[in-house]
Amino acid sequence: MGMPATARIRLSLGMVQIAMNMLWEVDRGRKSPLSPAATEILYTAYFSRICMGDVAGMLGVSRSTATDHINHLEKEGYVRRVRDPDDRRTYRIVPTRKGEEWILAIEERLFAYLEEGMARLTEDEQQNFAMLCAKFTGVYDDTSFMSVLQDLKRSRDRLHVSMTVVREGRLLRLEEVADARYRAKEKNQEKLMFEQREPETCDGIQDEMTVAFYEQMQKGLRDEGHLPVEDLLESGIRSGVALEIGPGPGYFGLEWLKATEKTRLVGLEISPAMIASAEKNTASYGLTSRVRYQEGNALAMPFEDGVFDAVFSNGSLHEWESPGVVFDEIARVLKTGGRFCITDLRRDFSPEIYRQMYESCEPPEIRPGFETSVRAAYTREEIMNVLKRSQLGGWQVIAHPYGLVIYGKKE
Repeated sequence: MGMPATARIRLSLGMVQIAMNMLWEVDRGRKSPLSPAATEILYTAYFSRICMGDVAGMLGVSRSTATDHINHLEKEGYVRRVRDPDDRRTYRIVPTRKGEEWILAIEERLFAYLEEGMARLTEDEQQNFAMLCAKFTGVYDDTSFMSVLQDLKRSRDRLHVSMTVVREGRLLRLEEVADARYRAKEKNQEKLMFEQREPETCDGIQDEMTVAFYEQMQKGLRDEGHLPVEDLLESGIRSGVALEIGPGPGYFGLEWLKATEKTRLVGLEISPAMIASAEKNTASYGLTSRVRYQEGNALAMPFEDGVFDAVFSNGSLHEWESPGVVFDEIARVLKTGGRFCITDLRRDFSPEIYRQMYESCEPPEIRPGFETSVRAAYTREEIMNVLKRSQLGGWQVIAHPYGLVIYGKKE
């Protein structure tokens, strides 16, 4: 039968790790001159504009820790601080000649390694390899790189697969654990990958008991910090009057209101039971004066043209009966220059991530609904084809390990 695909990838990535250690010269028992955090700062400063205040959020550390990293880089002569010409109160981090030479030296070795490996492939194989790498990582361009990087940082605590197995008092070797794990998965892979899309309901969740289970799940996601509010803010939706399509129990939009100032929200929801739940939660947030929920269908939005500064939705795209029509409606109700951000599941989850998300669904009664939602979700390629035929322009689509992000600005 041969080695399972995941085990083969594991060996290949192990070889890449060894090669990276050699390229960075940390394979000879000596410490790298720069820590991973310092390297990320230096690389980011080299390829894009970065200010002092950006570093803490970029690394997910305190401002004092970020300042320590910058001070170390400056002391060692890799970066310098300069005033931002557009804002004299702000300092930018700029690589010095030494910093640029260090990056270029690493890049020379990296590209030599890549070219040596690519030379073993035909031109068609090189293109296929590049596309497979993009699909595997979810990185297709500069914007998606930053999005995937941030998602990876946010999800690093969830990305854990136990490989410690003891049998009859003996600690199993990695090869034994991996072989047992991934050979078993090969039999289930077709079931978990959901090749064909299977449409779910287009009427929303109407049953009050299911609404209660769904609200409990959404509340749990909120409490654990798993609602993608950060994606929304990073897309530029931070002000004005926003329309939320399919707010459900309302937590996503309410968290956005909490994170912004002087904003207002209109929620378009097809289920009266969900509206009742959302209104109750809005009152508990103390945000009733900033929110209005309206019953209606996104296929024919009951709003005038160009009335919203932003439109967003989380977790409802897979339920839209005709997503192309909804994208047309989004284009219609948005003001020129208005922003949009649609986040949802993806149907082509890896089996590991699908199982992880399925088993983490609480309460357990919601798990069958999660499976049907994944079956009804889209792949990046499918939703891009829909967007290309719609009237909504200026969009980008990112496929990260846990779902899809569609965002942009109305042209």
